[in-house]
Amino acid sequence: MVNDVSGLAWTRRDGVELRRFTQGSGPGIVLLPPHGRGPGDFDALAPLLAQAGLRVIRPEPRGFGRSTGPLDSTLADLAQDVAAAIEAEGGAPVVVAGVAYGNRVARMLAVLHPTLVRGLVLIAAGGRFPPSSEAAAKLRLVQDREAPLERREEAARAGLFGAGCALTLAEMRLDDIAPDALRAQPLDATRCGPLDFWWPGGTAPMLVIQGVQDVLAPPENGRSLQQDFPDRVTLLELPEAGHRMAQECPGLVAHAISSWLRSLQP
Repeated sequence: MVNDVSGLAWTRRDGVELRRFTQGSGPGIVLLPPHGRGPGDFDALAPLLAQAGLRVIRPEPRGFGRSTGPLDSTLADLAQDVAAAIEAEGGAPVVVAGVAYGNRVARMLAVLHPTLVRGLVLIAAGGRFPPSSEAAAKLRLVQDREAPLERREEAARAGLFGAGCALTLAEMRLDDIAPDALRAQPLDATRCGPLDFWWPGGTAPMLVIQGVQDVLAPPENGRSLQQDFPDRVTLLELPEAGHRMAQECPGLVAHAISSWLRSLQP
């Protein structure tokens, strides 16, 4: 469930029907959620961005909620879904912010549709430096809705959030995950395409926000992006944060985004 939105609309293209939720007014920012998850992940962050003078757009991925489309999609297909939502909003170019898997979609979008993207915000950016097998197993356990809830909570606290995270179990929203969305969001190179194709994120400026305690998207990924593209990448490392920063510390993330946007050319 998505809270505190002022608008609901649909994007329809080529057998795909996607909901998008909007709030606020001003320059557009699109928020893309983690693997298999939906726009409710941004219920804490979105109002803060709207209060900062942004029009917040949250597309619901295919396979999640009431959004539908073929589940044998590629990363490029998912980027096209977001492009269609941006075009339907009519306010391009926009800033695109992706969390975890969402930042892969954001970067593919910026490669395929550079004129739609004013800048990228990559939160918990991964891709080049993978998680350990132990961390990946924790994520699979969290995503397994058939597993005992107490085991899933334990895995989430160890694998998704920083050590000092004060979120309650309800606030973690572990069940806001859809098996069809997981199937529609590929991780393999065959459906994602080569890493070197989408890793650069086109030519847009980037803000990379990395949690130092993130065991799923290790901080080396953000450092590598800054090393690869020093003229385009602003790197911010949050010492106390884990993987799910938009939920864990939305105030810090919103402040970082707002401050960085002021540095961009109009």
